[in-house]
Amino acid sequence: MKSFGRVLTYIKPQFKAVILSLICAIIVAILYSLNIGVILPFMKVLIGDEGLHGWIYRSVAKNRSGLQFQVTNKSHFTIDPETGEIKKPVLRVVAIENKSPADNLGLKVEDVVISVDGKTDRDEILSWMALKENETAELTLVVKHPNDQIETMNLLLDEKPIYAGLVFSLLKYIPDEEGPDFKQKSIVFLIYFMLIITFVRCLLRFIQEYIVRRVTQRTLMALRQDTYNTAIRLPLGFYSSEGMADTLSRFVQDSNRINNGVVILLGKCIREPLKMISMLTFAFMINPKMTLVIVLGAPVAIGVIGLLGRKMKKATKRMLENWAKVLARLQETLQGIRVVKAYHREEYERKRFDQLAVKLLKQQFRLARVDAAMGPILESLGAIVATVVMLVAVRWLSSSQMAVDEFFALVAFLATTAESGRKLGNVFGRLHVADAAAARVFELMDQDGESSPDNAIELNLLQSSLEMKDVCFTYPNSPNPTINNVNLTVQAGQTVAIVGPNGSGKTTLLSLIPKFFELDSGQILMDGKDISDASLSSLREQIGIVTQQTVVFNDTIMANIAYGNPDATEQEIIEAAKKAYAHEFIEQTEDGYATIVGEQGATLSGGQLQRLSIARAILRDPAILIFDEATSQIDSESEAKIHQAISEFSHGRTSFMIAHRLSTIVEADKIVVMDQGEIVSEGTHQELLESCHLYQQLYQTQFGGA
Repeated sequence: MKSFGRVLTYIKPQFKAVILSLICAIIVAILYSLNIGVILPFMKVLIGDEGLHGWIYRSVAKNRSGLQFQVTNKSHFTIDPETGEIKKPVLRVVAIENKSPADNLGLKVEDVVISVDGKTDRDEILSWMALKENETAELTLVVKHPNDQIETMNLLLDEKPIYAGLVFSLLKYIPDEEGPDFKQKSIVFLIYFMLIITFVRCLLRFIQEYIVRRVTQRTLMALRQDTYNTAIRLPLGFYSSEGMADTLSRFVQDSNRINNGVVILLGKCIREPLKMISMLTFAFMINPKMTLVIVLGAPVAIGVIGLLGRKMKKATKRMLENWAKVLARLQETLQGIRVVKAYHREEYERKRFDQLAVKLLKQQFRLARVDAAMGPILESLGAIVATVVMLVAVRWLSSSQMAVDEFFALVAFLATTAESGRKLGNVFGRLHVADAAAARVFELMDQDGESSPDNAIELNLLQSSLEMKDVCFTYPNSPNPTINNVNLTVQAGQTVAIVGPNGSGKTTLLSLIPKFFELDSGQILMDGKDISDASLSSLREQIGIVTQQTVVFNDTIMANIAYGNPDATEQEIIEAAKKAYAHEFIEQTEDGYATIVGEQGATLSGGQLQRLSIARAILRDPAILIFDEATSQIDSESEAKIHQAISEFSHGRTSFMIAHRLSTIVEADKIVVMDQGEIVSEGTHQELLESCHLYQQLYQTQFGGA
């Protein structure tokens, strides 16, 4: 449970709410026990005529003296066969608690207490022993031993139990006289008493559960905020190897499992143990020996829970991993749904998804098997313990060591304790599930995010040159380097076009300039300063990027253009849109610059989205521009205008362009030709046509040369 234990650090700031919840749970547990405990006074009223007063006085007297008397009804008179004398029930000792005042005095089982402080009536003796003040709690007992020897003994009572004051106060409202309506009045009082306890308990449980859910939601929010903060700071290399869907699954699916675990931890995990403690306390008060039998069975149940919990954690981890794969397939298919439909590959995608779904189903079956086994196993263990308790109880009943009503009350307390134990067993299973989910979430959060090095230098805007020296880079899990020993020098203000076959490393090379990936070896220098020693902010704030795959956010057009420069004025945004030839189509939309572009730019065409991306780069006013196929989705009519805008904006700035169109690169100051991660040649368009065979092929096939 180590991983789930880390979640507690998110709960800690809300300790006041947790304490309030704990107080409510404690009171709820006590009131629940009182609800069950009403069984005993009910039985006392219904069975025999000892009544509630007599039972309570006898219980308190037992607590103070250690003497347990045989229970007999007032109507149980006996007649001496020789004299015909009517004899009242006597106080016969049937059990003595160890190290109690009675045990220390030397009283024995089968002794009969004839009188206490001169009182001979049974009820008077018991009430006197119960109500006797602590300061004058020394009693004079006349005791008859089994050998008919009569002895006078002085017994010093213990202090009254802590519950005595409350109980005696409640007794004032219960009738203590005999009569035809005696039982009815007592039972009506107990019914109202139970109803009030139930209402108060339900109210406190509502408060406790509401607090728990508030704490849980705040905890989940803080956890997701930290996870999100980590996710957006992870290097791109992490997503290259792990994928986006796995991260999304940890953020959504796994965190939901943690949420369930926290609800259980602060709910049942607190409430059920408190209920068990309260029940066992009342059970111990009735009969410690039988209660101890239940407690001795707990280690076996805990061992079973631990074994099944470990299996559940292992199965949960595999299941969550398969969930991530299913989510990845779903995300990939829906993003490419047009291609799927265009090539009529619905059946193919269905089969691929079904394969992953079947694997997930098998993992879910394993988890369900362990989860389903936990309840029956714990219930079987409980049945074994209950059987032992019942057999012992039957013997004690037959030997008059336990009253029938106490037996039924004890069974109710122990049965409720066992039920709470069963629920607690399921709780531990759920906590193991949450622990497996927490392990995956914290595995993500423990990843090293991007950060500036210690004592990082601050880069000024590029003034002189950008230089690459022996640059090498390999993607995670890739057997071969993507960039291999690249050396390139670009003077500030130059426009550099990078060309080459697909997969030659063009995009990857330019991704190294803003430090999206860490180099395997080599250096990238800006004005002679190694960017690996520079702060990320000073590096990336002077770079503007337009990618081949246009990225926009589900926000207004204005917000998307201003994304790289949130402090820009509305007029500056409009000017940037005009330079990117986006203003003309923006004005035609219903809400203009306030138009919502939709998820993944669903409301705009590909060319319109590309022009928004270019406007975003223009507004940033960077020293270094990177265009990765920036005009790939722009129609031919707009391409000349866009090309002119880029040319004007690039003037005096260091620009890198990846393109397959001749018009984009022919006017570049330098053209770099790449193949298999290496620079094979560089020069002007005319120089490369004369000296570079690969460039000649590209010119013929990609640039439409003749």
